Amino acid sequence: EAFPVDWAMTQNNLANAYSDRIRGDKASNLEAAIAAYQDALQIYTREALPIDWAQTQNNLTIAYVNRIRGDKADNLEDAIASYQNALQICTREAFPVDWAMTQNNLANAYSDRIRGDKASNLEAAIAAYQDALQIYTREALPIDWAQTQNNLTIAYVNRIRGDKADNLEDAIASYQNALQIRTREAFPVDWARTQNNLANAYRNRIRGDKADNLENAIASYQNALQIRTREAFPVDWARTQNNLANAYSDRIRGDKAQNLEDAIASCQNALQIFTREAFPADWDKTQNNLRLIQRDKEKLDKKITEI
Repeated sequence: EAFPVDWAMTQNNLANAYSDRIRGDKASNLEAAIAAYQDALQIYTREALPIDWAQTQNNLTIAYVNRIRGDKADNLEDAIASYQNALQICTREAFPVDWAMTQNNLANAYSDRIRGDKASNLEAAIAAYQDALQIYTREALPIDWAQTQNNLTIAYVNRIRGDKADNLEDAIASYQNALQIRTREAFPVDWARTQNNLANAYRNRIRGDKADNLENAIASYQNALQIRTREAFPVDWARTQNNLANAYSDRIRGDKAQNLEDAIASCQNALQIFTREAFPADWDKTQNNLRLIQRDKEKLDKKITEI
């Protein structure tokens, strides 16, 4: 009543603190953040304080995206609505960087959206990422450019519309763009993640020489494993080991028996982390891969023996 604007500012700041809070229950912290952002928006209206309203709408959407409680589909719908609200004020002309940030975040929400048509959601995500890249250029904002390039590639990989081969080419190009900034020295974790994703794209690539694509995939998985070690990132290490096993299993070049041995070894590495108790779905998937590869190895050994 006495100081409404100061009260709203404090509510927004309190919400930011709850969003970032490390102690306490994460779900409860996010509920407290959402409540405080909504309190701030009672004063931060579009008419009275449009810039503060837009900023708080953007903050609120991030909390909705990360929300643990409530229905996931509802949370994403709330996030999309809040991002679209923010874009009414955060226009490209008035606030280009905020506009680009909001476009990127909106694209993330469309990529994850549960409701609506999946193909249409991915098209909306791709369009919003491309909008963000009008401002997020390599020269002006290289880190944001690389992050958005990486996000865009994931949308291309999952894209339903358009030609599958074209989508994979676009994905590979965007991953390679991201790696111009996401170097091993500057951003080792992001570099490793992008290397792993690039390897997946090469393994699934339709165009180009199949043998070359698999060699590129293996090289990128091995790059990722330089950072994704068992000690530092056990789950990522196991996932990349499983991916590498698939690439070795499909490999055209090199000695077939050795490739299958390498594939078996990578599956067995993954199973050191993917135990039945801790990761039942990953354990089942990796066990299935291992069985198929071992069967192929037995067939090859039998053929060699017969010769």
